[in-house]
Amino acid sequence: MSIDPEVIRKTFRWDCLRGAMFGVLETGWGGFALVIAIGYFEAPDTVKSIVAAAAAVGLLFNPISLSLFSRTEVRASRLAASIGYCSGGLMLLASFADTLMGFLVPVCLAFAIASQTMPLLVQIWTGNYPSNKRGSYLSVAMMMTVVAAFVCSVLGGWVLDRNIEDYRWVLVGLSVAYFASGFALDQMPSGPLKKGVAENPLRNLAYAVEDKKFGMMLVSWMFLGFGNLMVLPLRVEYLLQPEYGIEASKLTVMMATLGVPALFRFATSRLWGYLFDHIEFMVLRMVLNGLIMLSIILFLTTKNLWVIFSAAAVLGTAMAGANLSWNLWVTKFASPEKAPAYMSVHTFTTGIRGVLAPFLGFYLISGIGAGMTAVIGSTLVFISILVVGGTYFWLRRSGRAVQV
Repeated sequence: MSIDPEVIRKTFRWDCLRGAMFGVLETGWGGFALVIAIGYFEAPDTVKSIVAAAAAVGLLFNPISLSLFSRTEVRASRLAASIGYCSGGLMLLASFADTLMGFLVPVCLAFAIASQTMPLLVQIWTGNYPSNKRGSYLSVAMMMTVVAAFVCSVLGGWVLDRNIEDYRWVLVGLSVAYFASGFALDQMPSGPLKKGVAENPLRNLAYAVEDKKFGMMLVSWMFLGFGNLMVLPLRVEYLLQPEYGIEASKLTVMMATLGVPALFRFATSRLWGYLFDHIEFMVLRMVLNGLIMLSIILFLTTKNLWVIFSAAAVLGTAMAGANLSWNLWVTKFASPEKAPAYMSVHTFTTGIRGVLAPFLGFYLISGIGAGMTAVIGSTLVFISILVVGGTYFWLRRSGRAVQV
């Protein structure tokens, strides 16, 4: 069934604004919240892990929230907008905090609630973009994400370097981004979630067992996620803390963890969007996982900032494709009406590793050092490549369809 060109244009226009606002918000849960927790509130390791895992905790509730959403008659874009407004209010509340708990609770709630948006977005993208151009359309919106993330990482890093007590303005900026994202989402055409497909959260989880291809891809994502997520928040720790011998400025930290990756994500996003639309997903996934593994090894095994920035460039290149595929890959394995339910399962499993991986990462780096942590993380990513490769060649040899 063809899609009204006006629906495509309107969705794309507002999705670009949503993408830009997501870039601003990415600097929050991807770096600023952790820098503020460490630099201003002098948070202990447990609290650092809670901040790093907050968005992932929210993902654990995706099957439940999707079930509740599917019981309403409210269109998907309006539900997603309401989530943005709620998170914006919580982030604004956090900007008035003077204590660690006053900061921690609303910030973590904002991140967790915002995580309920993903299955709703999949319904919008599936219904409003042609199947052979979803990657290309979303890649442009993600380029907006990258530009905003780069600008905010530089500006916010400069603000916090100048005076860490100005963190309140950083949180106000994040609040405005949540509100603007909600407004953009509300303008997108969409209908309510289809009843019956996502109403039972346990039924949704059963798809991981019934659909063998989907289940094996979830296993590979689990290994990749643990290997990558346990290392991502450690990059801030590795660059900031004196025991690792770097003690970089906050601006350097934001550039290495957000700025440089953002630049390379921008430069390669259109390429990955084209590849997503035109080559088999499993082949694409193996290439991306290989780049992520290389970035882990390079970043945490050196004190040389040039090597660290090179690793950041490799990571940014990989994450351009990885973020795109994370958002859209279920559309390669599920029918349009089942895509939100499949996405809720994918985000649920993402939440499991997202909650556990930061705690494991901080535990490992304090116990066995950054180098061995990098070895463990890269080994897990390598296993994910083997899982995808084994599944791909098994499907090929058996004559089964690799994807829908």
